[in-house]
Amino acid sequence: MLKQQDRFINNELLGFISRPQYDTSCSMSSLTAVINYLFSDQIGIKTTKEWAKDIGAPDPEESMGPGNQTVMNWFKQVCKHYGVEGKCDYFIRDEDVENWDDNLKMINKIKKAIKSKKQALIYHLDNHYNVIVGYFENSTDPDEAYETDTRLQRWIVLGEHSDYNRLEDFPAINRMMELFKKGDQYNLLYDRCTAPVWSVRWRTIRHDLINTPNHCILLFEK
Repeated sequence: MLKQQDRFINNELLGFISRPQYDTSCSMSSLTAVINYLFSDQIGIKTTKEWAKDIGAPDPEESMGPGNQTVMNWFKQVCKHYGVEGKCDYFIRDEDVENWDDNLKMINKIKKAIKSKKQALIYHLDNHYNVIVGYFENSTDPDEAYETDTRLQRWIVLGEHSDYNRLEDFPAINRMMELFKKGDQYNLLYDRCTAPVWSVRWRTIRHDLINTPNHCILLFEK
């Protein structure tokens, strides 16, 4: 049994990923997954449009760019409207990861929350919100792939709501795509869309949190 190369996916939370999202509704779509994960046994499944309308939030089809506080306020309003008990707060911010000596403490804190049936995490990164659905550890040395005492790489697994095709961010490629689409019998270009599940190295997240103060990990719980 792997003692240190710990790996876990919260499949129940992953099952509530609301995909595809509306164009700019990553914040709302992430919150939809959290709401359904925590409260669907009490209030049933809620769509993004349904809960947004019920609490008087903007229509998810509208262009938006809410901040962390707005996302947490929506959660509080949802709890109040549907009569469920829930709370939310900042889970990890820049000051929490500045000291490398606290790194293992932060890792264990995240692991515990990911496994919880009463908590869910949302990571705010690069003007985008993703639900954290798991973590993965592996050795840095192929000869020690199954060793229990080895140097590790740590990854955070994210559930992705957007199916945006990132190739379209590049004008030159976009022009070529118009030519390729005519002969793309197998829809290969669409396969370049953002994957439903992807991972970011923990040290990359840590660097992001330290250098981008508004980026953070939010905690929602019941």
